[in-house]
Amino acid sequence: MVRGLYAAASGALVAQSLVDNVANNLANVATNGFKQKLVQVQAAQTFEIYRIQTDPGPAPNKGVPVAPYVGRLGTGSEIYDTPNTYEAGALQETGNPLDVALTGNNGFFAVQTAQGVRYTRDGHFVRASDGTVETPDGNAVLSRRNAPIRVGDRGPIAVTPDGTISQSGQTIDQLQIIGFRNLVALRAQGDNRFLDTGAAGAQAAAAGTSVQQGFLEKSNANIIRSMVDLITAERWFDANEKSIKTEDDATGTAITQVAKTQ
Repeated sequence: MVRGLYAAASGALVAQSLVDNVANNLANVATNGFKQKLVQVQAAQTFEIYRIQTDPGPAPNKGVPVAPYVGRLGTGSEIYDTPNTYEAGALQETGNPLDVALTGNNGFFAVQTAQGVRYTRDGHFVRASDGTVETPDGNAVLSRRNAPIRVGDRGPIAVTPDGTISQSGQTIDQLQIIGFRNLVALRAQGDNRFLDTGAAGAQAAAAGTSVQQGFLEKSNANIIRSMVDLITAERWFDANEKSIKTEDDATGTAITQVAKTQ
């Protein structure tokens, strides 16, 4: 096995994963509440290399077997994790009473999906025909009572910074705003929603989190950072591609030239 080929190939695969991640971030620059992903890379498994030999002994066939240490052999790189970054995005005013945004980095709306409760920073909500406050794809927004929120079809709707919802001056319900002790344990589930894997530690939203009615939080994807990452990934891929070619050429030379001289 030509280990250099495998090491270079693993680096090229990591570079390709970085390109895919950047493409996803750029595709969601205009997605409300989107949280960009990063790619964390680590060294792949390494091996301790020893040279097995027999030192000459004082008599025939009396040598002493020894194994001097040569060094450590790497096998390339691999993806360690792809965590999201939760810095708050900029707020954009919409004037829609059912558009709400969260300030701070550690607060999420809870929505009921067919797969269970999920969490999102996208506060673009709509009123269904039965009065249920929902996401545009039909998932109910949950209140602090862990029940769907319902509003009437008449009278202005007001939402206070603590999430209390009132209509025509009468309190109706309060948005459930959740924070987490360990944001790393949240996992993106698609459709701009997150799953608590069980280790995130759901709790009351962090101090400083408040609801802003009539606003939407924009994506925190950074176009400049993404373009720099794209250039880095391209150069990384090119370097590994050249390494693969060099290893392949060396192997070809060993087969066609060195073998003939033996």
